[in-house]
Amino acid sequence: MIKINNLYKKFGNKDILNGINLKINQGEKVVIIGSSGSGKSTLLRCINQLEIPSSGEVWFGNSLLTEIDPYLHNELIKSSNTFKKMLLNSNLNKEDLIELIKKEKLLNPRREGKEFKKTIHTYRQKYSLSIDQARQKIGMCFQHFNLFNNLTVMENLILAPTELKLMTKEQALSKASELLMRIGLFEKKDEYPNKLSGGEKQRIAIIRSLCMNPDVMLFDEPTSALDPEMVGEVLELMKELATFGMTMVVVTHEMGFAREFANRIIFMDDGKILEEGNPNEVFNHPKNERTKEFLSKIL
Repeated sequence: MIKINNLYKKFGNKDILNGINLKINQGEKVVIIGSSGSGKSTLLRCINQLEIPSSGEVWFGNSLLTEIDPYLHNELIKSSNTFKKMLLNSNLNKEDLIELIKKEKLLNPRREGKEFKKTIHTYRQKYSLSIDQARQKIGMCFQHFNLFNNLTVMENLILAPTELKLMTKEQALSKASELLMRIGLFEKKDEYPNKLSGGEKQRIAIIRSLCMNPDVMLFDEPTSALDPEMVGEVLELMKELATFGMTMVVVTHEMGFAREFANRIIFMDDGKILEEGNPNEVFNHPKNERTKEFLSKIL
Protein backbone atom coordinates (compact mmCIF):
# COMPACT_ATOMS: atom_id res chain seq x y z
CA MET A 1 0.00 0.00 0.00
CA ILE A 2 2.92 2.35 0.76
CA LYS A 3 6.37 1.97 -0.75
CA ILE A 4 9.29 4.23 0.14
CA ASN A 5 12.39 4.09 -2.03
CA ASN A 6 15.78 5.56 -1.04
CA LEU A 7 14.23 8.52 0.81
CA TYR A 8 16.41 11.40 1.98
CA LYS A 9 15.42 14.59 3.77
CA LYS A 10 17.66 17.50 4.68
CA PHE A 11 16.92 20.61 6.69
CA GLY A 12 19.69 22.98 5.64
CA ASN A 13 22.91 21.02 6.06
CA LYS A 14 21.39 18.57 8.54
CA ASP A 15 20.46 15.09 7.32
CA ILE A 16 17.17 13.97 8.88
CA LEU A 17 16.39 10.90 6.74
CA ASN A 18 19.26 8.90 5.26
CA GLY A 19 18.12 6.47 2.58
CA ILE A 20 14.89 4.99 3.95
CA ASN A 21 13.49 1.93 2.15
CA LEU A 22 10.20 0.60 3.47
CA LYS A 23 7.10 -1.28 2.30
CA ILE A 24 3.81 -1.26 4.20
CA ASN A 25 1.21 -3.80 3.16
CA GLN A 26 -2.55 -3.49 3.31
CA GLY A 27 -3.89 -4.22 6.77
CA GLU A 28 -0.49 -4.01 8.47
CA LYS A 29 -0.03 -2.29 11.81
CA VAL A 30 3.49 -0.85 11.75
CA VAL A 31 4.90 0.90 14.82
CA ILE A 32 8.00 3.10 14.49
CA ILE A 33 10.11 3.57 17.62
CA GLY A 34 13.35 5.39 18.37
CA SER A 35 14.75 8.29 20.35
CA SER A 36 13.68 11.90 19.77
CA GLY A 37 15.33 13.34 16.67
CA SER A 38 15.76 9.97 14.96
CA GLY A 39 13.55 10.98 12.01
CA LYS A 40 10.34 9.11 12.90
CA SER A 41 7.92 12.03 12.60
CA THR A 42 9.68 13.40 9.52
CA LEU A 43 9.22 10.03 7.82
CA LEU A 44 5.47 10.14 8.52
CA ARG A 45 5.23 13.71 7.25
CA CYS A 46 7.08 12.76 4.06
CA ILE A 47 4.54 10.00 3.37
CA ASN A 48 1.71 12.51 3.03
CA GLN A 49 3.97 15.29 1.76
CA LEU A 50 3.67 17.67 4.70
CA GLU A 51 7.44 17.55 4.28
CA ILE A 52 8.87 17.34 0.77
CA PRO A 53 11.71 14.78 0.52
CA SER A 54 15.08 15.96 -0.75
CA SER A 55 15.33 12.86 -2.95
CA GLY A 56 13.80 9.41 -3.27
CA GLU A 57 10.20 8.41 -3.86
CA VAL A 58 7.00 7.68 -1.96
CA TRP A 59 4.40 5.49 -3.66
CA PHE A 60 0.80 5.04 -2.55
CA GLY A 61 -0.47 1.91 -4.25
CA ASN A 62 0.51 2.33 -7.90
CA SER A 63 0.63 6.13 -7.65
CA LEU A 64 3.73 8.27 -7.15
CA LEU A 65 3.25 11.05 -4.59
CA THR A 66 6.70 12.64 -4.85
CA GLU A 67 8.64 13.96 -7.80
CA ILE A 68 10.17 11.27 -10.00
CA ASP A 69 13.69 10.36 -8.89
CA PRO A 70 15.47 9.49 -12.15
CA TYR A 71 18.20 7.59 -10.32
CA LEU A 72 15.67 4.95 -9.29
CA HIS A 73 14.56 4.10 -12.85
CA ASN A 74 16.88 2.41 -15.33
CA GLU A 75 14.73 3.36 -18.33
CA LEU A 76 15.02 7.05 -17.41
CA ILE A 77 18.80 6.80 -17.14
CA LYS A 78 18.96 5.06 -20.52
CA SER A 79 17.05 7.93 -22.15
CA SER A 80 19.50 10.55 -20.82
CA ASN A 81 22.30 12.27 -22.71
CA THR A 82 24.68 11.53 -19.83
CA PHE A 83 24.15 7.80 -20.22
CA LYS A 84 24.54 7.91 -24.02
CA LYS A 85 27.77 9.91 -23.85
CA MET A 86 29.24 7.59 -21.25
CA LEU A 87 28.17 4.54 -23.29
CA LEU A 88 30.16 5.86 -26.27
CA ASN A 89 33.24 6.76 -24.25
CA SER A 90 33.43 4.00 -21.68
CA ASN A 91 34.43 0.35 -21.61
CA LEU A 92 31.72 -0.41 -19.06
CA ASN A 93 28.60 -2.34 -20.07
CA LYS A 94 25.10 -0.83 -19.79
CA GLU A 95 24.33 -2.32 -16.39
CA ASP A 96 27.60 -1.14 -14.86
CA LEU A 97 27.12 2.33 -16.33
CA ILE A 98 23.66 2.58 -14.82
CA GLU A 99 25.02 1.57 -11.42
CA LEU A 100 27.84 4.11 -11.73
CA ILE A 101 25.42 6.92 -12.63
CA LYS A 102 23.17 6.01 -9.70
CA LYS A 103 26.08 5.80 -7.28
CA GLU A 104 27.79 9.02 -8.35
CA LYS A 105 24.58 11.01 -9.07
CA LEU A 106 25.93 12.10 -12.46
CA LEU A 107 22.52 12.72 -14.05
CA ASN A 108 21.25 16.31 -14.16
CA PRO A 109 17.56 16.27 -15.16
CA ARG A 110 17.62 19.97 -16.09
CA ARG A 111 20.30 19.45 -18.73
CA GLU A 112 19.14 16.22 -20.34
CA GLY A 113 17.73 15.92 -23.86
CA LYS A 114 14.24 15.74 -25.36
CA GLU A 115 13.96 11.96 -25.08
CA PHE A 116 14.66 12.09 -21.34
CA LYS A 117 12.11 14.88 -20.79
CA LYS A 118 9.54 12.98 -22.86
CA THR A 119 10.12 9.86 -20.74
CA ILE A 120 9.72 11.92 -17.55
CA HIS A 121 6.46 13.36 -18.92
CA THR A 122 5.20 9.84 -19.72
CA TYR A 123 6.04 8.70 -16.18
CA ARG A 124 4.18 11.64 -14.67
CA GLN A 125 1.08 10.98 -16.75
CA LYS A 126 1.11 7.29 -15.90
CA TYR A 127 2.00 7.31 -12.22
CA SER A 128 1.69 10.72 -10.56
CA LEU A 129 -1.22 11.38 -8.23
CA SER A 130 -2.26 14.77 -6.87
CA ILE A 131 -1.31 14.96 -3.21
CA ASP A 132 -4.74 16.45 -2.51
CA GLN A 133 -6.31 13.28 -3.92
CA ALA A 134 -3.91 11.08 -1.95
CA ARG A 135 -4.60 12.86 1.34
CA GLN A 136 -8.27 11.97 1.00
CA LYS A 137 -7.17 8.35 1.47
CA ILE A 138 -4.30 8.91 3.92
CA GLY A 139 -5.61 10.07 7.28
CA MET A 140 -3.24 11.64 9.79
CA CYS A 141 -3.54 12.15 13.52
CA PHE A 142 -1.16 14.66 15.14
CA GLN A 143 0.11 14.84 18.70
CA HIS A 144 -1.61 18.20 19.29
CA PHE A 145 -5.05 17.30 17.85
CA ASN A 146 -5.27 20.23 15.34
CA LEU A 147 -9.02 20.59 15.72
CA PHE A 148 -10.59 23.86 14.55
CA ASN A 149 -11.38 25.66 17.80
CA ASN A 150 -13.99 27.94 16.21
CA LEU A 151 -16.07 24.96 15.05
CA THR A 152 -18.15 22.54 17.08
CA VAL A 153 -17.23 18.87 17.24
CA MET A 154 -19.80 18.03 14.56
CA GLU A 155 -18.67 20.90 12.34
CA ASN A 156 -15.09 19.67 12.64
CA LEU A 157 -16.15 16.19 11.56
CA ILE A 158 -18.23 17.10 8.52
CA LEU A 159 -16.09 19.95 7.17
CA ALA A 160 -13.69 18.01 4.93
CA PRO A 161 -16.10 15.47 3.37
CA THR A 162 -18.65 18.19 2.54
CA GLU A 163 -16.15 20.82 1.32
CA LEU A 164 -14.50 18.24 -0.95
CA LYS A 165 -17.97 17.09 -2.06
CA LEU A 166 -17.24 13.50 -1.12
CA MET A 167 -20.57 13.35 0.74
CA THR A 168 -23.74 15.35 1.00
CA LYS A 169 -24.20 17.17 4.30
CA GLU A 170 -26.79 14.58 5.34
CA GLN A 171 -24.41 11.71 4.57
CA ALA A 172 -21.56 13.39 6.45
CA LEU A 173 -23.80 14.04 9.48
CA SER A 174 -24.89 10.40 9.49
CA LYS A 175 -21.30 9.13 9.25
CA ALA A 176 -20.06 11.53 11.95
CA SER A 177 -22.94 10.63 14.29
CA GLU A 178 -22.23 6.92 13.85
CA LEU A 179 -18.55 7.43 14.72
CA LEU A 180 -19.32 9.65 17.71
CA MET A 181 -21.67 7.02 19.09
CA ARG A 182 -19.00 4.35 18.56
CA ILE A 183 -16.55 6.22 20.80
CA GLY A 184 -19.21 7.29 23.31
CA LEU A 185 -19.00 11.03 22.62
CA PHE A 186 -22.23 11.70 20.74
CA GLU A 187 -23.43 14.01 23.52
CA LYS A 188 -20.39 16.25 22.80
CA LYS A 189 -21.38 16.93 19.17
CA ASP A 190 -22.34 20.57 19.79
CA GLU A 191 -19.43 21.36 22.11
CA TYR A 192 -16.39 23.39 21.07
CA PRO A 193 -12.92 21.78 21.41
CA ASN A 194 -11.91 24.02 24.33
CA LYS A 195 -14.62 22.30 26.40
CA LEU A 196 -13.15 18.84 25.82
CA SER A 197 -10.46 16.91 27.70
CA GLY A 198 -7.23 15.99 25.91
CA GLY A 199 -8.33 12.39 25.47
CA GLU A 200 -11.66 13.50 24.02
CA LYS A 201 -9.95 15.89 21.61
CA GLN A 202 -7.62 13.18 20.36
CA ARG A 203 -10.43 10.68 19.85
CA ILE A 204 -12.40 13.34 17.96
CA ALA A 205 -9.31 14.05 15.83
CA ILE A 206 -9.03 10.35 14.98
CA ILE A 207 -12.64 9.97 13.92
CA ARG A 208 -12.40 13.23 11.95
CA SER A 209 -9.88 11.40 9.75
CA LEU A 210 -12.17 8.36 9.62
CA CYS A 211 -14.98 10.54 8.25
CA MET A 212 -12.95 10.64 5.00
CA ASN A 213 -13.00 6.82 4.75
CA PRO A 214 -9.17 6.61 4.49
CA ASP A 215 -7.27 3.53 3.36
CA VAL A 216 -4.31 4.31 5.65
CA MET A 217 -4.02 6.08 9.01
CA LEU A 218 -0.81 7.75 10.16
CA PHE A 219 -0.39 8.51 13.87
CA ASP A 220 2.37 10.88 14.99
CA GLU A 221 2.83 10.30 18.75
CA PRO A 222 -0.93 10.52 19.35
CA THR A 223 -0.65 10.23 23.15
CA SER A 224 2.42 12.37 23.86
CA ALA A 225 0.37 15.49 24.70
CA LEU A 226 -2.05 13.64 26.99
CA ASP A 227 -2.16 13.18 30.74
CA PRO A 228 -1.32 9.56 31.64
CA GLU A 229 -4.90 8.76 32.68
CA MET A 230 -6.17 9.80 29.21
CA VAL A 231 -3.68 7.73 27.22
CA GLY A 232 -5.61 4.48 27.62
CA GLU A 233 -8.82 5.67 25.99
CA VAL A 234 -6.97 6.81 22.85
CA LEU A 235 -4.96 3.59 22.59
CA GLU A 236 -8.15 1.54 22.98
CA LEU A 237 -9.71 3.37 20.02
CA MET A 238 -6.62 2.65 17.93
CA LYS A 239 -6.80 -1.04 18.86
CA GLU A 240 -10.45 -1.07 17.84
CA LEU A 241 -9.56 0.43 14.45
CA ALA A 242 -7.01 -2.33 13.95
CA THR A 243 -9.71 -4.99 14.36
CA PHE A 244 -11.47 -3.55 11.29
CA GLY A 245 -8.36 -4.13 9.15
CA MET A 246 -7.24 -0.51 8.89
CA THR A 247 -3.67 -0.09 7.64
CA MET A 248 -1.91 1.91 10.34
CA VAL A 249 1.54 3.44 10.79
CA VAL A 250 2.17 4.68 14.32
CA VAL A 251 5.05 6.67 15.80
CA THR A 252 4.94 6.23 19.57
CA HIS A 253 6.93 6.00 22.79
CA GLU A 254 4.32 3.67 24.34
CA MET A 255 6.33 0.44 24.29
CA GLY A 256 3.66 -1.70 25.95
CA PHE A 257 1.16 -0.64 23.30
CA ALA A 258 3.71 -1.23 20.51
CA ARG A 259 4.43 -4.76 21.75
CA GLU A 260 0.74 -5.65 21.97
CA PHE A 261 -0.52 -3.82 18.88
CA ALA A 262 2.04 -4.08 16.06
CA ASN A 263 2.53 -6.65 13.33
CA ARG A 264 5.93 -5.08 12.73
CA ILE A 265 8.23 -2.87 14.78
CA ILE A 266 10.69 -0.51 13.08
CA PHE A 267 13.55 0.99 15.06
CA MET A 268 15.03 4.21 13.67
CA ASP A 269 18.16 6.07 14.67
CA ASP A 270 20.01 8.93 12.97
CA GLY A 271 17.55 8.95 10.08
CA LYS A 272 18.00 5.26 9.26
CA ILE A 273 16.07 2.06 9.84
CA LEU A 274 18.44 -0.03 11.93
CA GLU A 275 16.14 -2.91 12.79
CA GLU A 276 12.70 -4.26 11.97
CA GLY A 277 10.75 -7.37 12.80
CA ASN A 278 7.79 -8.62 14.78
CA PRO A 279 7.47 -7.42 18.40
CA ASN A 280 9.00 -10.59 19.84
CA GLU A 281 12.06 -10.32 17.59
CA VAL A 282 12.72 -6.63 18.23
CA PHE A 283 11.88 -6.44 21.95
CA ASN A 284 13.18 -9.82 23.11
CA HIS A 285 15.94 -10.59 20.61
CA PRO A 286 17.25 -7.32 19.12
CA LYS A 287 20.24 -7.75 16.82
CA ASN A 288 21.49 -4.19 16.45
CA GLU A 289 23.60 -2.80 19.30
CA ARG A 290 21.88 0.61 19.10
CA THR A 291 18.48 -1.09 19.42
CA LYS A 292 19.68 -2.97 22.48
CA GLU A 293 20.98 0.25 24.03
CA PHE A 294 17.70 2.11 23.35
CA LEU A 295 15.49 -0.66 24.72
CA SER A 296 17.64 -1.12 27.83
CA LYS A 297 16.94 2.49 28.80
CA ILE A 298 13.18 2.50 28.32
CA LEU A 299 11.97 -0.99 29.18
